[in-house]
Amino acid sequence: MTITTRTLIRVLLTASAFLLLIYVFWQVRAIGELVLIATFLALALNPLVTLLERKIGNRRGVASVIVVLGLIIVLVAFLSALLTPLYEETRSFATRAPGLLDELRRWGPFRELDARYDVIDRLSEGASEYSSRLPEQAGSLLGVATAVVTGFGKSLTVLFMTLFLLLEIPRFLRTITELLRPGHAARSLEVFDQVNGTIARWTIGVLFIATIAGTLTGVTAWVLGVPFALALGLLVGLLDIVPLVGATIGSIVAVLVALTTSLTAGIIMLVVAVVYQFVENHIIQPVVMRKSIDVSPFIVVVSVLVGASLLGVIGALLAIPVAGSVQVVLRRLLDVRRERIAAERQLILDLDGGQDDSTRTTT
Repeated sequence: MTITTRTLIRVLLTASAFLLLIYVFWQVRAIGELVLIATFLALALNPLVTLLERKIGNRRGVASVIVVLGLIIVLVAFLSALLTPLYEETRSFATRAPGLLDELRRWGPFRELDARYDVIDRLSEGASEYSSRLPEQAGSLLGVATAVVTGFGKSLTVLFMTLFLLLEIPRFLRTITELLRPGHAARSLEVFDQVNGTIARWTIGVLFIATIAGTLTGVTAWVLGVPFALALGLLVGLLDIVPLVGATIGSIVAVLVALTTSLTAGIIMLVVAVVYQFVENHIIQPVVMRKSIDVSPFIVVVSVLVGASLLGVIGALLAIPVAGSVQVVLRRLLDVRRERIAAERQLILDLDGGQDDSTRTTT
């Protein structure tokens, strides 16, 4: 078989276009992550916007702005409650550093080590010389500041894209349904409603579980006299959102912070964390996830691993609702396939019955 020059050129052009498309997607992958996050937020907030839109008289724009502003207020309040104690504790530690070094020098087990290796004096010299080395650290400080500003800019970009998507969802749906046949359009809208509901229910379920974990940790820390109980509860609740490893990391942080108060507080916090993790993994999470998205544990683990390998923490967070949405679409496709097969079987049975009747009549 001979390959013509025209066929070879077509194959080369197709392969080149495909490689170029992959290269373009790879170059804009960071923007794709922002679009993915904004799309997820828009779908998660869309039921709330729709409900508010009905309450205020079909004013989609006003409802979308109110919901996004509410989200911003919640995020700002959350970060303020979490970061303010950390900032105050850092300043307090810097003020108490010389006194802590003196106490460490007088501590019995450390006294001999300090006498032999002069550890305290070296730490004191390093602290006193740090101010003279500030110009050398300017690059690192600038890098941190740049990272903070970049993160803030990305957050604003995601919020604005979320707002625009909330405004455009009805228009997108109308455009898609106008291009489909009536039967397919109705099924497509039904699938979208199911996917949207799945994402919204998953979001509510995850936030509900995180609220339980954070509240329990914060109350336990407050009862034990652990400092910054509110910030600790918020941090544990935030980490509990991360699948598979987030709850464990949050428990470790809570126990370590409790140990700074006393050994008894650390042991009690450890017991509370272990018992709660058992209850969450075997009772709370299965019940909540079963009511939000019915995805098997195997699919959950595989989707989280794939999402984490592709997009890191963001991918791990979005993997479960994406898997649930894909499952909704596949179920709908299988239902349509079953309906067609059932209709074809019924048609065959009707034709066979008609032939038998006509044969009997002729006889």
